[in-house]
Amino acid sequence: MWSGERDEPVNTSRRMRKSGSSMKTLSAWPSLAGIGQSRFGRMPMRGRAVSIYESFRVYRRDEKLFLSSRFSLAILCFAGYDSADFLAMSDGKTSIVILAAGKGKRMGLEIPKVLVEVNGKPMLGYLLEAVEASGVNGKPIVVYGPGVERVCDYVGDRAICVFQKEQLGTANAVSAAREAIKGSLCVAVLNGDNPFISGETIARIAEYHDQKPCPIIVAVGTVDSYDGWKEAFRSFGRVLRDRRGLITAIREAKDASEEELAVREVNSGFYVFDGCWLWENIGRVSNRNAQGEYYLTDLIQMAVDHGLPVRTFPIPLEECVGVNRREDRDIAEMIAQKRNK
Repeated sequence: MWSGERDEPVNTSRRMRKSGSSMKTLSAWPSLAGIGQSRFGRMPMRGRAVSIYESFRVYRRDEKLFLSSRFSLAILCFAGYDSADFLAMSDGKTSIVILAAGKGKRMGLEIPKVLVEVNGKPMLGYLLEAVEASGVNGKPIVVYGPGVERVCDYVGDRAICVFQKEQLGTANAVSAAREAIKGSLCVAVLNGDNPFISGETIARIAEYHDQKPCPIIVAVGTVDSYDGWKEAFRSFGRVLRDRRGLITAIREAKDASEEELAVREVNSGFYVFDGCWLWENIGRVSNRNAQGEYYLTDLIQMAVDHGLPVRTFPIPLEECVGVNRREDRDIAEMIAQKRNK
């Protein structure tokens, strides 16, 4: 991985070779201090000019140009620039973050929520096995909080544990893992109370991100009805799209209108982020909401507002199941027993 301390941000216009045509000038913006300001540029793409959010940086090192993420490279290749002119600075790996700071009080239990057993196995155990089966390189990062230190004892050497000082929302939890995973090409975020995400799904969504780089991929499920055990999905966020099928928002159930609640596509809470874009923007997430917390879903709205692609990846509905209440645990038990038959 290239160290940011040794790489000099380019802050002048550079001339870069464009495939099959004459040389073209591209303004390469400097690295901005911290995670704060944003800039816009305009670049011709397929015969039309579109605004591009500053999702990429260009660095100079030893007279070579480096991009800070593969999403950056995709933008320039889409515009017709030759990828041979660039080399991604990222270390190329996918990092997996498992959010495990919750407690089991809603289920009347005095243990960390991720250690609640489903069919005789802690929920976190299912996810650790799935990560290992996925073949994704490196150990996952497990984010835990005050009062759930037992999570680290259970994890052992199967993952790297990172402490979240205060439970201030999902975006805050991912921020706690930053030092452990900076430099990763993409960052997959899993909820520790979603035990049925499979290794195959993790591998496929990581491959999908590799093939179609973008700021965010959201794993989604589709319900045919909200009856029976699927009633649990009534509390899930709805995936809202425009007439072209593009995502416009993820609307939490408590904030959704009657029309939006009728939407059958739900957010699983499993995300894959472009690593560079994530760290450039997670500091912009606000806690101006009723709970005073920082939510990852705000990043989705941020990307949408800036015209950047937010893709979805369909996964089996059973893999979307989350365990927050006793009723959810009963549903999870049913699914686990069904799988073991």
